[in-house]
Amino acid sequence: MHRSSDHRSPGRRDAGGRAPGHRAAQVASLLQRIVQGEIQRGIADPRVRGLVTVLGVDLSQDLEDATVRVSVLPGELGPLTVQGLSHASAHFRRAVREGARLRQVPRLRFELDESLKRAAALDAAVRAATEKTDDDEPNP
Repeated sequence: MHRSSDHRSPGRRDAGGRAPGHRAAQVASLLQRIVQGEIQRGIADPRVRGLVTVLGVDLSQDLEDATVRVSVLPGELGPLTVQGLSHASAHFRRAVREGARLRQVPRLRFELDESLKRAAALDAAVRAATEKTDDDEPNP
């Protein structure tokens, strides 16, 4: 049976020896660094306040769309900050275009990622449960 040259099996690598998806991971990492750097330099939008951290970037398979996941502290500033970041997406795309050699810069969409908040709440619950069981044990 003859395999066509453009067929890829899941374990195959591209001509550069990289696994499929390697390019997307590189672009996502680059976008994360550039967007975080721009946020640290400061955004003129007054809605962008608090400690903003880019937790990750999810790219579509065609690399045309990117979802930038951000965490905002204090949490109550999150929704408004995401609105400000979304409004500044053209600024971020320009920064990516200037800071990276990409033929096409993905469209950026910002999303509030509350995974850190959930992890902190879970950690607090575990600590409280541990302290309660320690207090319930009788001393010898």
